[in-house]
Amino acid sequence: MSPRRPIVAISEGFADYGDYYGFGYGRPLLAAGALPVLLTYYEREEDRLAVLERVDGLVLAGGRDVESWRYGRERAHPSQGESLPHLDEMELSYARLAVEMAVPVLAVCRGCQVLNVAHGGTLYGDLSEFPEAGADHPGAKWVEWRALVAATLEGRDPPPHPTHRIEVRAESLLAAHLGERYVVDSYHHQAIERLGEGLEAVAWAPHGVVEAVEMPGAPAFVLGVQWEIHEEWRADERMLAIWETFVDAARRRMDDRDRAPVPP
Repeated sequence: MSPRRPIVAISEGFADYGDYYGFGYGRPLLAAGALPVLLTYYEREEDRLAVLERVDGLVLAGGRDVESWRYGRERAHPSQGESLPHLDEMELSYARLAVEMAVPVLAVCRGCQVLNVAHGGTLYGDLSEFPEAGADHPGAKWVEWRALVAATLEGRDPPPHPTHRIEVRAESLLAAHLGERYVVDSYHHQAIERLGEGLEAVAWAPHGVVEAVEMPGAPAFVLGVQWEIHEEWRADERMLAIWETFVDAARRRMDDRDRAPVPP
């Protein structure tokens, strides 16, 4: 009999890229030893609490722009994309509850921004608002992104896509995997402005855009990254190792729950 695998829930939008999200986040989790499941839309907080009590980890996936009013903006930036209001409401709740309940969290691209907003942080509505207009950050290249999606679904090597260097804070969880310098892919046009409570920036693009956050005071693993870590694991074992570290944290939660006394 094969060993039990921790169950990791994936929260994401639906249908924007065909079959992609059905595979994109599940494949690295399977490779890292988890059993991934896609979350349906749980509109009631009591249902979200119930599902978080039963899973061992949570992935907040990429997707559309978070509604700007949710981080205090009276007007959206002109480049604000179409949002998913129901998903925003649920994922902001998940991001808060998971940290409180010691559920390990890996937040990717939009998910990193959701994590920040959920804990009181704010976002630049577009990289054009960043000092020096984002400098050399490649921003959102949707044609290249769709080509990457197609290549993934067809089992081909990824085509050329936007990349940039990052500087990683020494002694961070991320630096333990990637070192203090790395090159990542990049598609986001929004970025973290003010950090949410408890979050610390641990990676930056050359001009200063925050590319990753951690929460050192959280009771479990919390990492948010702005790049496509669900793609890069195929090309670099160091990226897969991040997924494995996340799954290890989920496995510890599973083991702790197994040892917990059964209530009378």
